[in-house]
Amino acid sequence: MNAEGEWLPLWRHMDDAASMAGLLFDRWLAPSVVRRLAAEFGGSVEEARTAVVFLAGAHDIGKATPAFAIQHDTLAQRMRDRGLYSPPSKRDLVDRRLVHHSLAGHHILIEWLTANGWSRGRARCWGVVLGGHHGAPPDPVTEMNSPEFYEECYGTHTWRDVQTELLERVAATTGAARFLQRWQNVMLSAGFQVLVTGLVIVADWIVSNEELLPYLRDDLPEVIDDPQRVARALGRLRLPEPWRPGGVPEQVGELFRTRFALPKEAQPRPVQHAACEVAKNAAEPGLMIVEAPMGEGKTEAALAASEIMAAKWGAGGVFVALPTQATSDAMFARVVDWLDALGDDGQQVAGAITLGHGKARFNRLFQGLVRGSRIEVGRDDAHGGRRHAVAVHSWLSGRKKASLANFMVGTVDQLLFAGLKSRHLMLRHLGLAGKVVVLDEVHAYDAYMNSYLTRVLTWLGAYRVPVVALSATLPSDRRRALLEAYREGHRFGVEGKPVEFPDIPSTLNGDIGYPVVSWSEGAEVRTRAVEPSGRRTDVALEILDGGVDDDLDAVVALLRDTLADGGCAAVVRNTVRRVLATARRLEEQFPGEVTVAHSQFLIADRMRSDGALLDRFGSPSRATRRPGRHIVVASQVIEQSLDVDFDLLITDLAPIDLVLQRMGRLHRHQRGEGQNKRPKPVRQARALVTGVDLSGEVPEFELAAARHIYGEHALLRSAAVLLPRLGGQIALPGDIPTLVQRAYGAERIEPEAWRDASAEALARSQEKTRAREDKAGNFQIAEPSKPGKAIVGWVSADVGDTDDEGQGQGQVRDGAPTLEAIVVCEDDAGRWRVPEWLSDGAELRVPREETPSEELAQVLAACGLRLPLEFSNADAEEELWAATPPEWEYSPSLYRTPVLVIDENGRGELAGRRFRYTPTLGLEVFSTTDDA
Repeated sequence: MNAEGEWLPLWRHMDDAASMAGLLFDRWLAPSVVRRLAAEFGGSVEEARTAVVFLAGAHDIGKATPAFAIQHDTLAQRMRDRGLYSPPSKRDLVDRRLVHHSLAGHHILIEWLTANGWSRGRARCWGVVLGGHHGAPPDPVTEMNSPEFYEECYGTHTWRDVQTELLERVAATTGAARFLQRWQNVMLSAGFQVLVTGLVIVADWIVSNEELLPYLRDDLPEVIDDPQRVARALGRLRLPEPWRPGGVPEQVGELFRTRFALPKEAQPRPVQHAACEVAKNAAEPGLMIVEAPMGEGKTEAALAASEIMAAKWGAGGVFVALPTQATSDAMFARVVDWLDALGDDGQQVAGAITLGHGKARFNRLFQGLVRGSRIEVGRDDAHGGRRHAVAVHSWLSGRKKASLANFMVGTVDQLLFAGLKSRHLMLRHLGLAGKVVVLDEVHAYDAYMNSYLTRVLTWLGAYRVPVVALSATLPSDRRRALLEAYREGHRFGVEGKPVEFPDIPSTLNGDIGYPVVSWSEGAEVRTRAVEPSGRRTDVALEILDGGVDDDLDAVVALLRDTLADGGCAAVVRNTVRRVLATARRLEEQFPGEVTVAHSQFLIADRMRSDGALLDRFGSPSRATRRPGRHIVVASQVIEQSLDVDFDLLITDLAPIDLVLQRMGRLHRHQRGEGQNKRPKPVRQARALVTGVDLSGEVPEFELAAARHIYGEHALLRSAAVLLPRLGGQIALPGDIPTLVQRAYGAERIEPEAWRDASAEALARSQEKTRAREDKAGNFQIAEPSKPGKAIVGWVSADVGDTDDEGQGQGQVRDGAPTLEAIVVCEDDAGRWRVPEWLSDGAELRVPREETPSEELAQVLAACGLRLPLEFSNADAEEELWAATPPEWEYSPSLYRTPVLVIDENGRGELAGRRFRYTPTLGLEVFSTTDDA
């Protein structure tokens, strides 16, 4: 009953849920999920559908109890009038909170099934679906709150009769009664229990929506079937059907020309051919790992393979996961273009798409696809004003339902959350189970994140989800770990004991060729080395003298000499502190020719900066006005986020795979005649390494990189493999696999003088890795259990609801979650305004005594700034919230973010530290000896 006194009989809601589950099964589930559910019943789709509809119909049987009825006085009295006893008031049933209606349903269904001859163990696998339909299955402790101990909460006599009558009615109307005897011998897998719980949640949410299925005002209605009532509701919601790719070109060349706008005479590269051929010929879904150089078209290979896999295995969509928000934003546009090309080729793509990260609302293309609550073709002025094949469906928005959209592009956190104990986790699994999953830059994760990633891959293997993992530089132990994790899930059959798989062959270790495609196919693991495409860049490698922290004179001298005739250089530093110190010094020598890029910019400034970098240093088709001379000083954001091309690279030492990623920004594109031609002194690609001093017996590293960012052992191994190359060249891509496998292998490669330091660093690294993995395991879900075991306790000790902001990312990323604040400018009179460079010259006043308008709130949200770790503490957070107007809590766009105040010169103070923000340098935090 709602606040207006409208209500719905329990039988009607149960009927609605059953009918909705049937429609979702028929119209909305991906064929791959239907096939996975049917496998539990020997491949019978009819039985799988009937089981799903029965469980959805029974989901709220726990509401037929005194513990639930007593919550509303009017309804409780109506039940008393019909012989269903409950105490006079809630205070007379003090234990009612121990028996939530989902837990009551769990036990009532188990008792009903056991009364029909089932074993309790088999019955629990069905009852847990009811027990988990509010987001978390019961844990072993709460499951003990059973009818045996809380009879007054569950009801006796007439209550039991009503519960039995309702379940018998559901069994009869759904057709489950025909199969009950047979099903008592079925051992439901953990995957089935998780996916069906997710589907029941979706059905329950839809039929609980009063706008779609209005409540009643009249007396108790007649008990009649009305299936059209639910069909009409689903029609109004207009959930998109799963993508069903058809007409995939047989020839790989034709596939790439029609999907990626290649010229007619262009041919896919060998690794692209190989990925598509593996997808075509695989006998069953598996994990495919594509290792190929930067700029070799791995993304296009993954999307083309995804289309082939989706058509072959019945996936209803694609999820592309990337390391950062910036890479996700760039990929989102590419995926939309790909989907548009599919639509142009005659495919019925129309479906829902979402961008999965906390700043999606600032992506112009994503916002252009938002069209209210209807799935419809979108328009977007920022993307050519064309009509697109997909749109954003409002009901499938938000962190709990976003993964249910047909297509999703997002940060890898969205995938890792599927391994985190959290409420409504079943919805993430349901969304992933029906897709092809693409993992980009799979080498870019630390031990903590990899622990989550391997756990998620095990579940994807259990669901038979096709996965494509991409990397330019993947150590062999990570390759093996990923394949082992996926196979571990795949070996869990849907009945009986897990299948025994042979060990992965040792031929997968070390350097197995490059480019190379590795894939699992059931018990087998195969590899296919691929001919290089012929693209090659020889990079001259040097060490830049000048010490670890005092190299600015050497940097200035090198750039002054090398860029005398022009050219574009990148200076990559491992910390923002070093970025800013370098930029300030270079600006003195090259005024107006220095750009800064790092993570501590306002959202609006970072997006503008990324666009400007692509306009200046991107591909020739975009960067049509490349500067004659310019220097970009950047942090790690330049490694993966941007397709940029430089003539010269100066880089701090980092783990070898990251150094190679940075080198991949050298001579990335062919430069012809005219303005785009590279000046003669920089026509040879050249990289100089800084942040390390090799003059002593043991290398000395920049302190922050060695202690806090990468660790000393990784830097020692990187220095060891680069040392013999100094003064010579590194061939990209040919040398990539050799350098990576040597650096991450077990072979002793350090000079004799380094051995003791290396052994000590290795011990520290291993200890830290173990600690990270143990820490990650505290909140991870378990691997899929053997069939026939209920998922009771699956998310025990959960973290609550996951989110996309810093705190949510901290759940699946190591280290303290960083704070985020909204920057406002305060004038001498104490008035607040939006920083002037973001307001197009207008003075946008910010109210402090009232809630900002939504239009202004959106502008303020774009002033969000991720604060550095020195401000990730309780004192800083308390100070930020003390300055935040209480009225801001009523703004949907601002309510979870405090304010950071700067003066008209960009200066401020927080937690005893002075800082300054400017749109050119970003956030600068000063020590007590610095001049702010």
